[in-house]
Amino acid sequence: MMADSTPRQLGRFRILRELGRGAMGVVYEAQDPALDRTVALKAVLLAGDDAERATYEARFMQEARAAGRLSHPAVITIYDVGREGDLAWIAMERLHGVDLRQQLAQGRPPAKAALGIATQVAEGLAYAHHSGVVHRDIKPANIMLLRGGRAKIMDFGIARLQASDIKTQTGVVMGTPRYMSPEQLAGRPLDHRSDIFSLGAVLYEMLTGQAPFNGADVSQLMHNIAHASHVAPTRLAAGLPGVLDLVLARALEKDPAQRYQGAQELVEDLESALSEMPARAPAPAAPVADTADGTERLAAATASGERTVMAQAASGGLCPVSQRFDSAKALQRLAQLSARDRLRLGSAPRRPGPLARVLRDPDLRLLAVAVVAGLLAALAITFR
Repeated sequence: MMADSTPRQLGRFRILRELGRGAMGVVYEAQDPALDRTVALKAVLLAGDDAERATYEARFMQEARAAGRLSHPAVITIYDVGREGDLAWIAMERLHGVDLRQQLAQGRPPAKAALGIATQVAEGLAYAHHSGVVHRDIKPANIMLLRGGRAKIMDFGIARLQASDIKTQTGVVMGTPRYMSPEQLAGRPLDHRSDIFSLGAVLYEMLTGQAPFNGADVSQLMHNIAHASHVAPTRLAAGLPGVLDLVLARALEKDPAQRYQGAQELVEDLESALSEMPARAPAPAAPVADTADGTERLAAATASGERTVMAQAASGGLCPVSQRFDSAKALQRLAQLSARDRLRLGSAPRRPGPLARVLRDPDLRLLAVAVVAGLLAALAITFR
């Protein structure tokens, strides 16, 4: 039975039950009799005086226009919009799954799954940004995980058309602080690069189990987002390719000009990082005792997953194929040295002799050839 406060019908849609409540309104499950399908219907109460109601309704209708223009597998589909009395509503596709916030509450997903989710969301954002729409509130609660591993972006509730005349009041922060970009926290004008920062924060949490920036209160959190550096993800989660340190460092840049300039660039680098993931997670290595020569410590560091990847960031993204080198076996051999190997490694290298230096240096070789040729010529003249 529906609660007394639940409407029985909005527009042509018959309300079945309440699905959830949030800061932007209430979401109902409803039936569309015209097309005989079940939809999710989001309703917002237009409260306040006439001016406030007009502003809020304009923002709500703007959400419908922005999201209604989008048609992409990674973006929720909008069917209809309207107003009835004090309620404005949007009818959208009914999704069956769990949102990423619920998933993270149960534990972080496998690294490959996390990269797949982030890639799909980045593809959806690239399409939305190309259409002139900035989401402004990318967070786990707004990413729905469906059957088959598909992800969809939900709730363009505070999305903004880049060419819109409706502006957020100066100093008013709209969004979820934990995932907001520094420019959004500062109340500065936003563009699509703010969504890229937010997605970077979500990906970081999926990979490591913790947010890139934290604080004891909102003020400290905002300060850390604006000024503090995050810990490289490979230092918090074993088995991640080192290229992810570079990807997230660029996505979480404080200065938008140093960030990814387009979500498609992020998609390409995430796909490259995904190709670096091993087919199976490596088996944990047995602990190695610490010794004076330090080789065991080096082997233990490698076993814990702390590897260095040498890669150069190009202006359009990372190199499509990163250099791959697994040093685990070499370091294991180094940790199991023979007596002869230890003796050779412990002794100072011998200084190369004159002949060795001539053979190694091409300039010295050329000089030696010239000297020998000159001597031969002098001998030929002398004994002619």
